[in-house]
Amino acid sequence: MGLLGLPTVASAASITPSSYEATIGIGETVTVKKTVTLDKSGPASSLVDVFFLADNTGSMGSIINEVKTSASSILNSISGGDSRFSGIDVGFGVGSYLGDPVEGVSTTTAYSLLSSISKNKTTTQTAIDSWFASGGGDLPEANFFALHQVATSGGATDGIGESDTGVGTGQNTGWREGAARVLVWFGDASSHEETVNLEEATNALVDNDVKVAAINTQNAGNGIDTSDQATDIAAATGGTLTNDVDTSGVVDAILAAVGSAVATTDLELFVTGNTSGVDVSFACTDPLGCEDVGPGESRSLTLSITGKTPGVYSFETGVKGLAGVVEKDNITVVPEPMTILGSLTAGLFGTGLMRKRKQMQAAQAKADA
Repeated sequence: MGLLGLPTVASAASITPSSYEATIGIGETVTVKKTVTLDKSGPASSLVDVFFLADNTGSMGSIINEVKTSASSILNSISGGDSRFSGIDVGFGVGSYLGDPVEGVSTTTAYSLLSSISKNKTTTQTAIDSWFASGGGDLPEANFFALHQVATSGGATDGIGESDTGVGTGQNTGWREGAARVLVWFGDASSHEETVNLEEATNALVDNDVKVAAINTQNAGNGIDTSDQATDIAAATGGTLTNDVDTSGVVDAILAAVGSAVATTDLELFVTGNTSGVDVSFACTDPLGCEDVGPGESRSLTLSITGKTPGVYSFETGVKGLAGVVEKDNITVVPEPMTILGSLTAGLFGTGLMRKRKQMQAAQAKADA
């Protein structure tokens, strides 16, 4: 079994060292240099979650129907049937959106989670089949609210224009820890900005490491790219924007967009396990940087561990987007060296006093005799 109980796929990607042990004092920090090397074949990301999000208003009918018809082929291709996705461990999720909450639409109608991330392609197919095309006609739509909800797993918005506390659906997307995240977004209309504006939507996506693969049925500068909305989001998240997509090209556009999203990866470390008594931080130390790393390439990163509380702490250091690539860490935290020295000195001093007392008592007893 791989990291977090997920099956390990065949991959030559690696992290060195594969294990690390140390004993440190409270307040003491150790730094471990790590080298991450990607597999030479297949995509750079081997552990990937792909979420399909579609505008379900009336004008999207032809595109929605084509994706429904081709869903099985799309899912099988991304699951490894296409050479661009060889060896990938992929989960899928599905959602839809309509009008924005500012229009009086309920939050769970504005955005609906139809299937959280799952490796069951039948579940994903059923969710895509539940897409419909109805209503609308009153541009704009809830694009930004939906993107925010997918990224944050239904978190509350900042409260732009509706309340101080904001609104949210509470619908958990189910992103798998450590997986690269790709959001395939289909639409043909601009977004409302009263509930969630461009900045907040972008921040939610970036903060949650979600790459957006935008599929626009209109030409550049129109549809979801009105006022460069989709252009800005794709650029900020390291994703892609494909314009002028029609029914004849939507399948190729989806596969190309997802393929581009996993062709390179931004290397980032994370930990799972017991780190309650240590502070853990990471840094990219490679002169080439750790962004847009391709197959077969290596990068250097560091793990810094600072002791906080005495105890033994075992955890794993993984690499986001790489299945089964982990380092096992065992850290023992002891009281800081000065405390140990102080305790030892006090102990020796006390022993000396006791020995001196016993000598004096023996001398006195001899004199009395």
